[in-house]
Parts: sequence; structure tokens; C-alpha cells
Amino acid sequence: MRGNIALITLAAALAGPALAHAQEAPEVIEAPATAQVEPAQAEPVAAPSAGDPWQGFNRSMFAVHEGVDQAVLEPVARGYRAVTPSPLRSGVRNFLRNLRGPVIFANDVLQGEAERGATTAARFVLNTTIGIAGVFDPAASMGLEYHDEDFGQTLAVWGVGAGPYLFVPLMGPSNVRDTTGRIIDSVLDPLSYLEGDDAGAFRATRGVLTGVSVREQLLETVDDVRRDSLDPYSTFRSSYELLRESAIQNGRTDVQDLPDFDENLESDDPGQPDSGEYSQHSASIETPVTANLLDASETKPTSHATTGEKK
Repeated sequence: MRGNIALITLAAALAGPALAHAQEAPEVIEAPATAQVEPAQAEPVAAPSAGDPWQGFNRSMFAVHEGVDQAVLEPVARGYRAVTPSPLRSGVRNFLRNLRGPVIFANDVLQGEAERGATTAARFVLNTTIGIAGVFDPAASMGLEYHDEDFGQTLAVWGVGAGPYLFVPLMGPSNVRDTTGRIIDSVLDPLSYLEGDDAGAFRATRGVLTGVSVREQLLETVDDVRRDSLDPYSTFRSSYELLRESAIQNGRTDVQDLPDFDENLESDDPGQPDSGEYSQHSASIETPVTANLLDASETKPTSHATTGEKK
């Protein structure tokens, strides 16, 4: 969505994105017949649902995030795209993905995914060495495709319910389970234990780079939603939930009708497919989370109607 976060989390936010579709569309409350509302100005107002009982708070936080995003995050992302060549942006993404390798491996193991864990371990070794600290991705050319995992997904596999939907400025779409998972992921991340004068600066730089990189990949997606959706909040929430469920099910859930979060996250430039897979968050989003996402870490986007069914 992956500290995925502070600024890293920012991207997971709209990643935003980037991801359970067990919830029906919220009921739309019609304006009273006596209200004089111009058709072009009318906007749907959704009532709180079982999956989003904190909708009033979430919408307020979404408005705050939108303000910060349009004033700061989006301009920075556009500037980053303008001054950074596509191959360099791809190298930054590869580098950030590689840093998440130990966290992904830990969650593969915790989910009982031995084969995926072996793939993650092999990718980390190859890309850290031959790929020069992960800037290049030779593992993909050997058939070892990238996938993302986080502790929120692990909890879902273990049967933990998603809990209420939650939107936090600079962190983005989440829920109670996945927010808890992000905390645990920081504990699983070896970089959290770095010590020394430069450790804090390195973690902060990683967070900023993740946030800017994920937000840049989501420029077209966010623009499309803002332009075409009558209720961007609901669109982002629904997309996040479905994309998150797809991530939990390792891509087996059909999300083809959603905005192309993954397509944007996987491309060096709009419409240009990347050789690697961004897996979610998702936007994932590390899920700064969003920003994280975004987690993600690359944050990627995530689920809230998940029942915890095992993969």
C-alpha cells in the first residue's frame, strides 16, 4: 500500500493502491424532494455499512488526505516522473522490492507456502548479488517472478477477520487486521534493527523513496477515479477491498472490472508493461502503507470482507 510508512505510507494510501468483495454497495440516500439541488452538483451520500461503520470519520480523513495529496504528494510524484528516466525509476522499484525480501519470506513461511518462500529466498540472493543490491532483477529472467506478502495477509490465512475499514491520511486504505499486520511487518523487517548514525537516515530515505515511487505509478489511476467517479471515496474503498482479497488469494480472485491498479503499478511508463509483477498494494502498496498503498510496501491496495479462508 509498506515504516512503509510515514511517507511510504502515503502512497499505499491511494494504492493504493493497492485489494474482499463480500460487501454490497452502500445504500445511496436520495435528497429530499423539496431540496433544490442542481443535477450536476448532486453527489451520492452513502450510509455507513457493516464493513465501514466508521464511514463519517473515514470520509473526513479521506478529505484531509486528498488535500495533502493534491498540494504535496501528487506534484512531487509528477516532478519525479518528469526528471527521472524510466530505467532509473524501474531500478528504484527493484531496489525497494528487494529490501522487502526478508519480510515477504517470513510471511511465506508463516503461511505455509514453502515453494513461494523458496522463490522469495532465491530472488533475494540473486538480485542482491548479481542484481547489484536489487537495482536489477535477473531473477525474473530466470523464471523467479516477484510476489508480495505481508502479515495482514498472513492473519487472513490464519482465519482472522478483516474488521472495520479504516482510512488514515498518508497511510491510506486499510482495516483493523491489516493495520495490525503493518506493525508486525516492521518487527519482521531486519532493517528496523539497524543501528548507527546513518540507520535512521537510511530508513527515512527508504520511506520517502517508496512513497514517491508508488504515488508516481498511481498517477493515471488516481486521475481517472477523480475524473470519472461520483464518489471517489467509495471507489477507492471498493477497489482496495477487492484487490486486497485477490492478494490474499494469491491472485485467484477475479478483479478485472476494477481500475487498473496493478497495471499501473507494474509499468515503467503508462501503458508499458514491466517484466516484473507488482503483486498487489497493491498496492501494497509497500504498504506505506500506501501509501502502503504505497506497503504496498510497495503498498499495495487490500481486503476488508475477508473471512480468512486459506489459500
